[in-house]
Amino acid sequence: SYVYGNGGDTEARSGFQVQRARLIASGAVYDFNYLLSGEWDTGVSVFELKDAAVMTTFNDFGVKAGQFVTSFYSGWVTNPTTLVDGEYTISALTFGQGRSQGIEFNRTFGDFRAFVSYNDGFYSANGPKTMARGQYPIRPMGNPTEYGISARLEYDMSEDFTFGGAFAYQDQTVDNYSTYTVDMTYKFDKFDFNAAYVSANWGDSWNNYSVVGTASYEVTDSIQAFAQYEYGVIENADSNLNVGTVGFNYIFNSNVRWTNSVGYAFNGISNEFDVGEIGWDNSSTDGQYLIRSMVQISF
Repeated sequence: SYVYGNGGDTEARSGFQVQRARLIASGAVYDFNYLLSGEWDTGVSVFELKDAAVMTTFNDFGVKAGQFVTSFYSGWVTNPTTLVDGEYTISALTFGQGRSQGIEFNRTFGDFRAFVSYNDGFYSANGPKTMARGQYPIRPMGNPTEYGISARLEYDMSEDFTFGGAFAYQDQTVDNYSTYTVDMTYKFDKFDFNAAYVSANWGDSWNNYSVVGTASYEVTDSIQAFAQYEYGVIENADSNLNVGTVGFNYIFNSNVRWTNSVGYAFNGISNEFDVGEIGWDNSSTDGQYLIRSMVQISF
């Protein structure tokens, strides 16, 4: 991928990098499916385990155990290249669940799907975390999660419209907290739209939340245009998150996709929001912009 960012009070930054080099193995052994994946960390060139899970069905219940992405916030998925813009949002990095180690049960009841999980907390993959990504201003160092529980319910209101919601609780050694989310997905012909709201009770305040909306349209069989907007609030942050992105995908085939986008920050991106390694920088003033061109190859 190539990234160029500038504007606001940030310094210009640009360059090519391998944003994500991941190996995935999946399949079935007897009555068990498995998923094993890992990727090279672009910052330190270390191979990091991502997923190590087994799945099966038991008495009409689906069961997943190991290390995996818990079913909670729709903006955080196992493989971000499946997202229309090919990358997580700032909201997903800040409020999303990351990977956990635990067990999850699911079952379908007609048009409803239910998920219940017991795990070791958000962002706890590969060992206990003393500081969650995106929550470091509120969750201090030395505050690991003792355990976490989450539940999600999805309802297919029609063939093209799905509504979902989830709740999670994190029991920590110092300060427990809860978080919830609601989301919807609508598809009509060549038009797709999804929106999600997620809120967390950090520091005894529910005034920590984010809203993300993404729309896409298939212009041709090969070209998909998209637009995305996210707005977020964190208690006592210097500014609210206010970012818009437009772009397009050129789909060569099912294994090769070229994604181009331009994003603009209408406010500064306060340090409380996690920008990860997706190209944005924390800033105190508005006007930051991000140009990203990324080729995704899978085989």
